[in-house]
Amino acid sequence: MDSKFQPPCKYFLHDEVVIHNDESSAWVIVHGTVIDITPLFSAGTGKCPLKKTLQWLLAFAGKDLSPFFHNNELRPIERTNPSGERVPVFVPCLERNPATGLYWYRDPGLVIGRITFHPCPVKIINTLTFHATEMIVCYEDTIGDVREKYLRYNDNAKQYEWRKDLSEGSEVGRLQMDRTLTENGYQVNLRAPVPVIWIFYILPPGTTDTTDDTRYSSAKCSPVNEQPASSDGRQSVRSAASK
Repeated sequence: MDSKFQPPCKYFLHDEVVIHNDESSAWVIVHGTVIDITPLFSAGTGKCPLKKTLQWLLAFAGKDLSPFFHNNELRPIERTNPSGERVPVFVPCLERNPATGLYWYRDPGLVIGRITFHPCPVKIINTLTFHATEMIVCYEDTIGDVREKYLRYNDNAKQYEWRKDLSEGSEVGRLQMDRTLTENGYQVNLRAPVPVIWIFYILPPGTTDTTDDTRYSSAKCSPVNEQPASSDGRQSVRSAASK
């Protein structure tokens, strides 16, 4: 009987899987399901070299193994060997998780998620620095997931207000962090423009911006539109900047 289980509700790009290709972290894909097979190798670390079937499996770490399985099933394709026995075409399918005794492709404990339905480009513009970062995220990612992935570019990303427009501070246009791009009103398809997210830095309550001696009465990092006139009679306009 085939094992059909519901994988965790987490999605990955193919590019996020291919980097997990050694004994310390080995993932594979079977019909869109992402499986972490690392425990098969870590069990024997430091004791003896990996046996041939595990070496073979490790050589495919980070890859899609779907061609070795029946269509949309976690059942390996078999052949008849010279002894008349039915064996998997991909012999490493005979390997089991040492912790559970289950075949690695039938062990729900090794499933960590699924491959995204559609990779989505997105552009995130930091209104503090006007630096634009282009990323590829999963169609199923919430804005909160996108923010987590953006942390690699800006480790202070959680200190920003994430918006669909430039009306900083207003509720209209504020992105719902627990919803996806499409649920927030973006068009995500090949013909639509790349979704743009605007982020506004928010100062912690009571914080003083010492970069230009501008005081804030709220936590929002808002532009200062009026300043004392300069010596030549012109009004000085500055924007507060802090990170």
